[in-house]
Amino acid sequence: MLSLALLSVAAYAATNIDNLFVLLAFLAEAGGQRRRVITGQFAGSLALIAGAMLFAALLERLPTGYVGLLGILPIGVGVSKAWTRFRPGSADREIEARTVARTNAPARPTTSTKAAPSGAGSSWWTVACVALANGSDNIAVYVPLYASHSHSEGMFISLIFVVMIGIWCAGAGWLVEHPLLGAPIRRYGTALLPLILLIIGVSVIAENDTLRIVFGI
Repeated sequence: MLSLALLSVAAYAATNIDNLFVLLAFLAEAGGQRRRVITGQFAGSLALIAGAMLFAALLERLPTGYVGLLGILPIGVGVSKAWTRFRPGSADREIEARTVARTNAPARPTTSTKAAPSGAGSSWWTVACVALANGSDNIAVYVPLYASHSHSEGMFISLIFVVMIGIWCAGAGWLVEHPLLGAPIRRYGTALLPLILLIIGVSVIAENDTLRIVFGI
């Protein structure tokens, strides 16, 4: 179960690096009214988990070994993100984007704990919709993960995901008060993301013995 827990944690973290910074923006906008942001994040994330479980259940009738072909999805996402992250010129564009962001950034308030007006910030359903719209990577990774494990293991994976949602919200709330930490997390998190997705995809293929059953290798 420890290996499955680590795999689930890696799957959630790998597919929510980008969403962490969206969550940071929502929390910073909300000021002291953060409950609705957290509610929206839970609602959107739980909807993605339920959708992945449903898709995985629909794929249960696939012959043994063919489920492992779903591992191609996270591998494809990982390769795509690696190309976006490391292709020629990407470093220059990242530096330019950071320069523009610093130039256009509004002045910081003198006290970070000052609450926003009661009407400020986005509604919980707006946050939920953004989480859903940004969830294609989540579905691509979660479906093969669920499909390649038993029902009891799937429930364990879901439990880990729910815990990770809480950790993500708590971590984002903490990072809002420490904006300088966002840059290194973004830099190293996005660099490790393709590798984590590749590992998840390969593990799904290996656990289902797909290469031997499907391709006779």
